Amino acid sequence: MKINNTKIKSSKLKILEEGKVKFFLFNKDIDSIPTKSMDVFYNKKMEINRDITNLAVDAYCELYDENDLTLVDSMAGSGIGSIRLLKESKNIKKIYINDINPVAEELIIKNLDLNNLLKVKTEIIVSRKDANFLFSEITENYLTNIPSNQEKPHIISIDPFGTPNLYTDGAFKAIKKQNGLLCITATDTAVLFGVKPNACRRKYMAKPLHNEFCKETGARILLYFISRIANINGLGIKPLLTFYHSHFIRIFVTTISSKKTIAKQLDNYGYIIYCNECGNRFILKDNPIHDRVKCGLCGEKSDLDYAGPIWAENIHDYDFLSKIEALNKKSKIKNRNKLNRILEFCKEEYEMPISYYDIHRLCKQIKSSHVPTMELLLKDLHNNNYKASRTHFSFTSIKTDANINSIKKIILNLDN
Repeated sequence: MKINNTKIKSSKLKILEEGKVKFFLFNKDIDSIPTKSMDVFYNKKMEINRDITNLAVDAYCELYDENDLTLVDSMAGSGIGSIRLLKESKNIKKIYINDINPVAEELIIKNLDLNNLLKVKTEIIVSRKDANFLFSEITENYLTNIPSNQEKPHIISIDPFGTPNLYTDGAFKAIKKQNGLLCITATDTAVLFGVKPNACRRKYMAKPLHNEFCKETGARILLYFISRIANINGLGIKPLLTFYHSHFIRIFVTTISSKKTIAKQLDNYGYIIYCNECGNRFILKDNPIHDRVKCGLCGEKSDLDYAGPIWAENIHDYDFLSKIEALNKKSKIKNRNKLNRILEFCKEEYEMPISYYDIHRLCKQIKSSHVPTMELLLKDLHNNNYKASRTHFSFTSIKTDANINSIKKIILNLDN
């Protein structure tokens, strides 16, 4: 790649380490709270996001038999995510490392040089463009060239500061139509989790709920939005992993081009109904609130609320979870143990009912003298022929097909 000399003074930079790479960051940005005002954006707390992305890329390669990947990192910041992929994955043939910040472009080049990546066989394209402009450029190049000479990217990563909604349409136009891997992060969790319901309706075309299981509801709203934008582009999606941690949601989906499969996926959308009177929750696939809807547990009609539309089917793929878990166990990443626990809970919650119950909240409601251990509570639910599991959305919560009254009764029996 052709590189111009950068103008950033080394005295303003400090070398940090993450994964298998070293990288420069501006001294004044190292301990600052991540904001758009940073010289070049970097968030230490998103290291686990980059960890799971690297594992997801390798799992995708193995499960879908993909090699010689073309990858687009549309909002690269310091470039740490792309550079880690280049150092830690062997499957990348071509990579776009893009950020609209001109200072970021210079820093990315310095970081590539620091990691001896300027003269490798991989084609590396560093650019300073709006992400949507980059997607449009890639799409136009594909459409105006002989298809055999120009292939659409296998993988596109969207990792914005806030909502990814502005960039999802462009990404679906640019990516492979079948088995392309789209990696999307949302950090506007206050919007998706119902703290700002009007903003959620505006940005994601869905109504949220701010209650004890709002994290899962928010993730399913994001999946619904991604799926609908795919539909607009004549595509469907297959969720591989829905990953919540700290202040962000990271979604991994593959693209589907079969019109029959896409038509069937319209049944995957629904609404979750919540009874504010008794805490019951259930799923409807059509109009959420009308005269015939009432709580099946307490009969309440007037105090029902709802969220949606949401993605009302599986949010993970079990084979993908198994593969990514196996890769993580063999890895040497710093967050390996934390990721192992999260992935274990993801596998447990696979095909479990939507929503979850916070055990501490339930114990407070029934004035239980102590909170039972998760293991004991799950065992008792299983003994009573209920499905039950942990959930990665909340380490103090469980998923189960038992209704809220049955759970309370079992907790009270354990209390005696």
